[in-house]
Amino acid sequence: MNPSPTPTTTPSETQGIDWRDWRFGAAVGIVAVLEKLVRFNLPEWTHGLNNGLIPSLMVVSYILYRARHEPEKLDVWGITTPLSSAALVMAAVLLAVAVGTQAAAGLALVGTLSFEPHYVPDMIEYLLGAFPQQFFLCSVGLVSLGKLAVFRGSWRLPLTVAVLFSLAHWWTPAPFPGTPIPLQMITTLPAGYFAAWYFLRFRSIVPLVVLHAVIYVISFRWVEVHV
Repeated sequence: MNPSPTPTTTPSETQGIDWRDWRFGAAVGIVAVLEKLVRFNLPEWTHGLNNGLIPSLMVVSYILYRARHEPEKLDVWGITTPLSSAALVMAAVLLAVAVGTQAAAGLALVGTLSFEPHYVPDMIEYLLGAFPQQFFLCSVGLVSLGKLAVFRGSWRLPLTVAVLFSLAHWWTPAPFPGTPIPLQMITTLPAGYFAAWYFLRFRSIVPLVVLHAVIYVISFRWVEVHV
């Protein structure tokens, strides 16, 4: 299957790159970096503060502000696009493949798997961290780059976005054994590619946010802590 844009377009999709989205993304990125620096160096200042809460609140506020004047942006961003049965089935397939891959890796590392009750609230909590990432990965980055002629085709755009998503995880602490390469850089490369493919095919970030939160917790608990 080749990724393809939705059959209908809106004025926001045909007017070129929305640089307001990119400027806002830069502002959120700066805030996120500052939040992490404070969390690592002054943990007592952020005690009890959900990781990703501030960027998520910024993104939600921005979406509500822009939607008041340009409601069509909600569909462009993939927030209000109706979910078809095919979209739900494909999301389930991607989830099954990702969980199966993590399970195989976990079994190879420790020979057993467990699913603690707290994994579920951990996944719900991480929705706050997953939402801004998917918004800027797909709703901003993918939509914007898709307007450039160089990225036309079935694979260049998803691959480019996947590489950018992977590079954004260079700061993560757990390296792949025997290398300086962070483990999350390796796992987020295929994850970014299929997230981009899914968004291009179904124009919705809602399932991607849920998948991101579930897969992150599973990956961390079953694989990353044992590497």
